[in-house]
This record gives sequence, C-alpha cells and structure tokens, in this order.
Amino acid sequence: MKLVRIHCHTDIDENITEYRLEYHPDFLAIFEELGIIDKLDDGISYEELCRLEKILRLKRNCGVNTVGASIIVDLLEKIEYLQDEVERLRRK
Repeated sequence: MKLVRIHCHTDIDENITEYRLEYHPDFLAIFEELGIIDKLDDGISYEELCRLEKILRLKRNCGVNTVGASIIVDLLEKIEYLQDEVERLRRK
C-alpha cells in the first residue's frame, strides 16, 4: 500500500481526520496504544499532529527510539511552559 502525503491547511482548533494525514491508521493506533498520542474517534488534534511530527523528526534525524523521543518532546513542552510561566511572573 502506498501512502500519499497530503498537506492540509486547517484551523488550529479543528481536528484532523485520519484520511487527511500521511500516516496509516494502524500506525496512529500503535502510537495511541503506547500512550504517545491521544487519538480522537476519527483523527487527531492539531497539537497531537505537531507532537507526532516532532517525535518522528527526532527518530529520523537523531536516531532516538520512539519512547526516548516521546520523553524528549514531553520535557521540551514542560520547559516551554515553565519559560512562559517565568516570563508571566516577571511581568507582574
């Protein structure tokens, strides 16, 4: 089976259905079972898609395994949140 890359332009709040993605539904199901992404009934959210692409980039470019890439992305998200929180507190 050949998968075709489809670039979808969507609103950030809109959920992206599986047929609009370049990933096979079974691939998404595996990542959901591992707890790496939260899949909705018919697709994933824009935030989950960005998270998935970061994980796959780490795997492809850095040779990190799936679980390691997921942990790295989690830590990067926490760092970003904490930096935003520090900046917010500085403004007060």
